[in-house]
Amino acid sequence: MKYLLIALTCYAIPLQVSASYDLPIDRTIPWLAGSDQWNGGTLPTYTPVKCSGLTEGNGISNNGPAIQTCINNAAANSAVTIPAGIYYVNSNITLKSNVVLRGAKSSGAPYLPAPDAFATTFKFGSNGAITIGTTESIGSAVALSSGYTKGSQTLVTSSNPGLTVNDWIAVTENGDPSIPTTITGDDGNCTWCGGPYGNGQGTELIEQFVQVTSISGNTIGISRPLYWTYLANQSPAIKTMRFSIQKAGLENIRLDGSYADHPAFITMEGALFSWVKGVETYNAGSAGKAAHVKIQYSHAVEVRDSYFHFGRNSSSDRNYGFALFFWNSDHKFENNILRNHRHSFSFEGGGEGIAALYNYVDDNYTDDSSYLGSARFNHGAHPMMNLFEGNSISHIAADNFWGSSSHFTLFRNHFWGDETPMTTAVDGTSVKPTWGFTPVEIWKNQNYYSLVGNVLGVSGMWLNPNWSSYLVRNTNCSQGYSGPYMVSFGCNSNDNAYDPKPSSSSINHGNFDLKTNGVAYWEGGSDHALRASIYYASKPSFFAGFNWPAYGYDLSPIIGTLPAISRFLGKFPAPNIQPPYLISPRLQP
Repeated sequence: MKYLLIALTCYAIPLQVSASYDLPIDRTIPWLAGSDQWNGGTLPTYTPVKCSGLTEGNGISNNGPAIQTCINNAAANSAVTIPAGIYYVNSNITLKSNVVLRGAKSSGAPYLPAPDAFATTFKFGSNGAITIGTTESIGSAVALSSGYTKGSQTLVTSSNPGLTVNDWIAVTENGDPSIPTTITGDDGNCTWCGGPYGNGQGTELIEQFVQVTSISGNTIGISRPLYWTYLANQSPAIKTMRFSIQKAGLENIRLDGSYADHPAFITMEGALFSWVKGVETYNAGSAGKAAHVKIQYSHAVEVRDSYFHFGRNSSSDRNYGFALFFWNSDHKFENNILRNHRHSFSFEGGGEGIAALYNYVDDNYTDDSSYLGSARFNHGAHPMMNLFEGNSISHIAADNFWGSSSHFTLFRNHFWGDETPMTTAVDGTSVKPTWGFTPVEIWKNQNYYSLVGNVLGVSGMWLNPNWSSYLVRNTNCSQGYSGPYMVSFGCNSNDNAYDPKPSSSSINHGNFDLKTNGVAYWEGGSDHALRASIYYASKPSFFAGFNWPAYGYDLSPIIGTLPAISRFLGKFPAPNIQPPYLISPRLQP
């Protein structure tokens, strides 16, 4: 077996070399997400400028206006710095292009709600929020006549596109019946999914943002290859896209929501090449859509090295970690900790080219014992061509509540299927859940998923499920969608009707499971050598002191340690930490 364990480099750019198993070309893309696309794999380091006029610690004086003034007055390529301390913020702080809002210390122990004299903490009032981009402008459709095949970087329009070089466009189509794409799910039709908000139609489900690199008549060169072959009968078109902010960031600040109920912590809308780094959020607001990080109509955003946890209300539509709505493409989520949410990831209405890399996701729940949340590949039509690599996730699902998804790649993750006893946010009652142990659920209408080199299950769990009684994968839904299975395919939440396509269209290759204590399926072919990474050509720098890759049947140990897990436990670096990771109730920070 050959591995790409080369000398350390900083965020090495994606690989597409042979010598190991590769997915069929129709299931993959040349990955290039977040700052890898626009800044060589590192985030900009702007010149620090101290913000003045702040009142520390009294919980009365709203520092939001003073911070906003500092941002408004900052020159391009400046970092508005907030010294260590606790600052009451009871208004929306809106960032601007080419400016960073930066605190004194990157996310790390002691975590909220514990005090940290060395950290910058914003204590949110009822109006406290951070906004990175406020809106977007989307032009009228210009039909495409040719060039709209997978891998193409040249498009031809049917009329004058009215563009200039460096403009941004959305390449769209209504959907693809052969996948199929659909807005119809268990809970109804996702009329808000897909195209521009407010159209009430749930159209334009397939979309990708690209930049115009050349124009010759009606022929347009674009910055990225198309991720999918569009169909002539599905109205392929381009629309101009005007982002409201670019190259803006939030860094090294703790956002404490325990003081008062409040809107979403961080909203990124119409954001281009922007980022969140080293941030901690604690206790999300109780209103619908009050996510920890809400992203829509944005491109190549990067969220990294952060910790997002807990919420006031985890019922439906609340306390999501990363909540992606409408159109998105090429975001990068890396080396984050996400805990105590309803859904730590939620793709609700699209997204392509997104890479979730080496995150630790655990303890998703709701405020009663009737339902256990999870990270979600899909929660609304139609995300596709996205990558989950190297993550540790206790429970993840591609649901069918609001439609379809397809063409996700799950590579060298640890999906361990544990739901530890939780203390509810309502009354403190300790609850031992009786279901939710299926590590991966791929529901009806979730097709062409590729599971390669993952580890399924873990020994020594809180409730010690008997893995020997599990099926590696289901062939019907007679036991519902939650198992006992290692991977569930094709089931629904509201009936036992079985959709065979999620299973038949999937590739299961080299996944180690605790049912067989080995690899049950090599559906990709006879090549059993797995590359170290689909995304990286060499070991990323934040893995210094840790074995890389962390998970896989071909490693010793099979289950390694992520830097994010070690950081959460305050034992960084500590390469020999093994799951289960939690030894106290869920309400711990």
